[in-house]
Parts: sequence; structure tokens; C-alpha cells
Amino acid sequence: MEYDETVYACAINRIFNYNCRAARAVTDRFASPGELFSLPERELRELLHGNTHYIDAVLDGDCLRKADEEVRWARSKDVRIIYIRDKEYPRRLRECPDAPPVLFHKGCAGLNPSRAIAVVGTRKATGYGISQCRRIIEHLAGLKDRPLVISGLAYGIDITAHLAAMEYGLQTAAILPTGMDSIYPSPHRQYAVKILGQGCLITDFPKGATPMPVSFLRRNRIIAGMADAVILVESAEKGGGLVTAGIALSYSRDVFALPGKTTDKYSAGCNALIGRNAAAIITSPSCISEALNWNDSAAVSRKERLMQLFEKSDYIRRNILLALSADSAVDRNTIIEKAGADPQEVLARLTEMEMEGTVGSDIFGNYILKV
Repeated sequence: MEYDETVYACAINRIFNYNCRAARAVTDRFASPGELFSLPERELRELLHGNTHYIDAVLDGDCLRKADEEVRWARSKDVRIIYIRDKEYPRRLRECPDAPPVLFHKGCAGLNPSRAIAVVGTRKATGYGISQCRRIIEHLAGLKDRPLVISGLAYGIDITAHLAAMEYGLQTAAILPTGMDSIYPSPHRQYAVKILGQGCLITDFPKGATPMPVSFLRRNRIIAGMADAVILVESAEKGGGLVTAGIALSYSRDVFALPGKTTDKYSAGCNALIGRNAAAIITSPSCISEALNWNDSAAVSRKERLMQLFEKSDYIRRNILLALSADSAVDRNTIIEKAGADPQEVLARLTEMEMEGTVGSDIFGNYILKV
């Protein structure tokens, strides 16, 4: 039976899902994934060095039937399936020797931005780590050419990076350790839905895959491979963030680490990386863009943009700007109170400012300044 080339690509992904280097040998040899399944058994054995597990899987028609079901499911859910030879495949990741043969992608962000940066760290983020993570992303949002922010949707630093990116108007990509039919951790499903409107979800795991210890390692290599640089915000002596930093170094990516006190448990990993010159020390949010030669900050500072907006606003808008200028989310009732005007007029101004892109709202419906 003949199948769509996408089906053959998904079948290769299923067969070699835990050995992407072996998959790479196959995808580099053939112009299209279907060619593998048309090989005579003798040539197949030679290509796969007699590995009976892979040979049997290629010859087993059930693998193609499952792949066909997966493709039908993905298309019904607006999930794109991107083969490693497709032009849409992330060019940075394609450079890596263990790049997955297939990526599943859902959302509005493309996979080949001019700039991309990964932000990772401990699940047990401290107030220091969270505030510094937000400061770093706020600075990145001030660049004319804004980078895509990549992370893993996990608790702590990961979700802080995603949410801060959206608050400051950056696109963000969440790399999943599961198939696209499930979200891990499950409480972050609400955030994943919001990310779809301002970024994307990505995984190389087939439908039905559940998280295992090896899943997070595989997820981390995509985070590192898709980025120009990796920022480690907080990490204990061991942790997934350190693993991602190590993978990034093996891919010749720049790595930056936020230092902390020698007594801080969740700065130990960062301090160790800095101490052995494996990561550049973060001394200020701007030092990252300077090191990467991303020296194209917006023509005017955030403070200047606020002043310009303030000067051309009426008193209601001015009071709204003042209520939001502390860079924190503010609920609707507080804004109405501080605006000192009829609630309907205040809400009308808020709607206008949202449409202009001056203000936005977070996942809880609170308002934030986006300039």
C-alpha cells in the first residue's frame, strides 16, 4: 500500500525514536522518507547493519498503519508534521548530529526566527531567580529584532520564562517531553493553550508517548539545539538545566549563567559552570545581548516610550499608564479605581490600548504594560 510521504516520515520517527543518530544516517541517505520502505530486504539489512529490531520494524506493515493513524490525527488537530529535510525544520537544530527526524508543531510561531534564545533552570525557582529571569526577558524585548524564547514548560524558571515572554510581547516555544496529545505537567495545560496564541508547542515524541526519565533528556537537546544561546537562571548541583547547558556546549552554543551566593542551593550549579569557565557570567540583563552582538536596542528606551505615550494621552489614559508603570500585573478593579473616572470610560480606554498593543493581559485577566 502506498502512503503519503509524511506517513513514511512518522514511521521513521517511530522506528528510530530513541536513536536519532541512526535515523540521521537514514534521512541523510534518501531524498524522501518513503525510499527506505521500498528497499529490498538484502539492501535493508546492509543499510541497517543487520539490526533485526530496525529491520523487522521497517518490514512490519503495522508500523506504517500506526503512522498513518498518527498523521490523520495530527491533521485533525492542526498539528504540523515537519520532516528534517523540510525547509520549515529548524535550521539550527538540523546542524546537530542527533536531531530528530520529525517534529510535531502547533501554534503561530515559526521555527526559524532570526534570533532564538533558551531560558532554563530549576523547578524550585526562588524569588531572586524569578525576578532576574523577568529582567533578562524584559531586556530582550527591548531589542528591535526580538528573539524567540525557548523553554520546557516545566515548573519554576521554565514557566516564568514563557509567561514573561508573552507579557513583554515576545514569541515563545514550549518543548514538550510527551506526545502532542498530552501536556506535562498537566497543571500547565492552561499556559500551553495561551502559548498557542503567541508562540508554539513542539515535540518529537509520537502521539501517546508519556514522560519517562529519558524523555526530559531528549526534550532538553531540542531546547539547546534550536537556540543561539542558553541562559541558565538557577540550578542546584544537579538538574535538567545543567544537562541542557552541557548539551548546548556540545553543540557549540553560547551558555550564560546567573551567579548567586555560595550558600544558595539553587545557585550552586550556575556558580560551578561559571567557575570552570563553561558559562559566561550574567552581570546584567544587557550583557547577554552584548556578548551575542545583538546591539540593536530599540531607538528609544522604555522610559522614553512611556513619556511619549504619557504626553499624548488624556487624563484617563495617563492614570492607566501610571497604574501599570511599576511593571506588574494589575487587576481591572484597581485600574478603574486609580483612573478616577467612570468605569465604562476606563474599560473603553483599556480596550483601545489593548488593540494598539500598549497594554496586554496575563492568563488571569490582569493587565500589563507592553511598551
